[in-house]
Amino acid sequence: MSESYHQPRGDFLQKDSESSMQPVVETYKNPVTNSLFEQLAQRVGIGGFHEFQKQAIAAVNRGRDICLVVPTGSGKSLCYIAPSLFLPGLVLVVSPLIALMRDQQKQLRELNIPSISFDSHLSPDEKKSALKKIARQEIKILYISPERLALPGFREMLKDIPISLIAIDEAHCVQQWGQGFRPEYARLGQYLSELNPCPKMALTATLTPRERKEVVTSLGMNDPQFITMSCIRENLELNIFHYQNKEMQSQSVLESVVQREDQGIVYASTRKNVEEIYRSLKARKVAAGMYHGGMLSEQRQRMQDDFMAGKIRVMVATKAFGMGINLPMIRYVVHANMPCSIESYTQEIGRAGRDGYHAVCDLHYGPKDYFLQKFMIEKSYPSEKDLPRIWAQIEDNFQGKRSYHQGHLISDLSVQTMLPRETIDAAFEFFVKEDALKVIETVSEEDNYLHETHVVLSENFLGLNKLLQGLREQVAWRFEKLNAMHKLIKGSSSPKNTIEQYFQ
Repeated sequence: MSESYHQPRGDFLQKDSESSMQPVVETYKNPVTNSLFEQLAQRVGIGGFHEFQKQAIAAVNRGRDICLVVPTGSGKSLCYIAPSLFLPGLVLVVSPLIALMRDQQKQLRELNIPSISFDSHLSPDEKKSALKKIARQEIKILYISPERLALPGFREMLKDIPISLIAIDEAHCVQQWGQGFRPEYARLGQYLSELNPCPKMALTATLTPRERKEVVTSLGMNDPQFITMSCIRENLELNIFHYQNKEMQSQSVLESVVQREDQGIVYASTRKNVEEIYRSLKARKVAAGMYHGGMLSEQRQRMQDDFMAGKIRVMVATKAFGMGINLPMIRYVVHANMPCSIESYTQEIGRAGRDGYHAVCDLHYGPKDYFLQKFMIEKSYPSEKDLPRIWAQIEDNFQGKRSYHQGHLISDLSVQTMLPRETIDAAFEFFVKEDALKVIETVSEEDNYLHETHVVLSENFLGLNKLLQGLREQVAWRFEKLNAMHKLIKGSSSPKNTIEQYFQ
């Protein structure tokens, strides 16, 4: 980096007005002093930084890559927000959820830290205005999705912008087979290598040591500093209850919620179970909501908004609910069934007690839970018998075609192979994860900016045998995660100790 790159363009330490801004440090390579930490804490409205936050901020200041694994709700975002106050260039944040990005942008607006969430919810005029602000270097923090970074034109624009730090939030999504995986997350390392070099920060709450190395390699990080903490906050009380039959299990879940008057979340493994619990709670006059992937997006958003506003006391949901939910006063999280992995369990209980006060996390385990999760894993993938048949039909469909409308392709495959729609959906998702198919989103300016999704054959396809090998490996990996969760439930050690050992 050139010497001029280290010089601050301006100061955002004082939030009263731009005219009152004074430089924080002469160059951001100077050591971070206790005095600066005090100023930064005062500027972002907190009493002081946790030790892990200080370590991360100091590492960024030294130009070091960082892999940060700390509990949900512990203040990870401050590790890149605080440096934006003294770094000379832009802090680029890659995040998976628009709601999460916009929530943070709202908080930054209150702190007078210039930021933009460049997402699909912006109108064409808003996008033009945002691009001008970015080009004029008026923005300190820019939030984008991995899909936005996948656009060559957007990366080309970023090459002309001085970037001081790139933060990859929810970095566990980089894992090829992990929960919440998105194909463009796996390609982030490739995209980021095209931008001007600067420190990278990967942030998550749930990565095992082996998976940390995979994420670091995928992102192209250089000798990162690993900063890890206990995965479970001390204020969380973890309980596991065992039942001999499903009726006792269901009744106990209901009773544990009905007797409470504060706000909480109930997680259930299936949509059917979510709806059953929801109806039972409503019958008992509990202000309940529900959330799962089978609902219309407008219904899900309304439920989430009502929960955030306190109109709903208990949200009954599948694991689809929760990322981006940052309510400090959630007093309990109840698992009506066994979760699919320790990662999911840890993420979900981390939504309770974010205000630091005592919160209860109860897991109700019944005799059919393990077999239900086993069935759901098997249903999530095509069989080794069906996979070659589906892939052969895909190749036939692409004869003479460069791309295929995603919805049309899935519908055609279901008819052509005479396989259930859910089998085709599972196969399609698998092909995308294995990089045999690529999904491309297009926007039609002539048709009121209509979004359409098309599919193309990937140039990286390595043959049917490679797909079958990938299928076996993915299924084995999912069962490894499930069995670790089952061991936690059945083991004699406390849940907290087992989780700590798992992530150490």
